[in-house]
Amino acid sequence: MYTYFKDLEALKACCPIKNGVWNKDILQGYMIYCCVEGFQQYIDEFMAKYQNDESLADLLFDFLLNDDYDGSDCQIGAAIYIARMDRDLLRRKKDLLLQAQKNEVHWKRPFRENGALDWLQ
Repeated sequence: MYTYFKDLEALKACCPIKNGVWNKDILQGYMIYCCVEGFQQYIDEFMAKYQNDESLADLLFDFLLNDDYDGSDCQIGAAIYIARMDRDLLRRKKDLLLQAQKNEVHWKRPFRENGALDWLQ
């Protein structure tokens, strides 16, 4: 179950990473709230620091590709932040990225246009 945040201060007080280990429940909450007005800018700034974190990428792909999260807003956030991950890291995750790109639901695809993946080759 994800963490509920009543306001931005509650979100800031509940960091999803501690001592280099990601808390999946809190991260799921961050992914859900990244689409909520008033939370997005802080989450964008926070996540920008971890664009080359392989553990984070693995969790985001798990949110996006795992049927347990199907239809959850955390999948929208996961797709958004996967698209912002370091390109070298995403090349290492090529199979997962291509699997996500095949989804018929457009918002589950990190890159809306497959042509945007020319760098992956």
